[in-house]
Amino acid sequence: MPVYDYACGCGTRFEMMVPSWSSPDPDCPACGAATARRPPSPAMHGRAAPPPSMASAPQSWEGVGDGDRDTITHWRRTVEARREFESRHPEHREQRDAIAAHEGRFERRPLTYRELAARAATGGDATRAAAEASRDRRTGGTAEPT
Repeated sequence: MPVYDYACGCGTRFEMMVPSWSSPDPDCPACGAATARRPPSPAMHGRAAPPPSMASAPQSWEGVGDGDRDTITHWRRTVEARREFESRHPEHREQRDAIAAHEGRFERRPLTYRELAARAATGGDATRAAAEASRDRRTGGTAEPT
């Protein structure tokens, strides 16, 4: 069985073995939405390799060695290399929406500021919109504004 790469609109990317190339695309394991087959990851041999993903970059002060200059410089160059790689190869671009909440009910599917703003646009209250998003995650509702 061949292994194919898939991507979902929610930002989830995964690989899956399917019976044949003509098999229908599987649903997203994170949100259950339809997915699309994407080009395979680049296979580079020798010394060349794609830069690490943005998700691997440190997210805290401790992650950059408590402000160690060499560590910060390394990660700045790594992030710039990834941006350049993604500009040349848009099919490998990662979704990088700003996250408003990522713990508790939002652990598997984070609440982005884009979703929060869309929900708050109708009522004008971000707190109520976040509570509504939490309630939808708890009940398994998929009523998300576009």
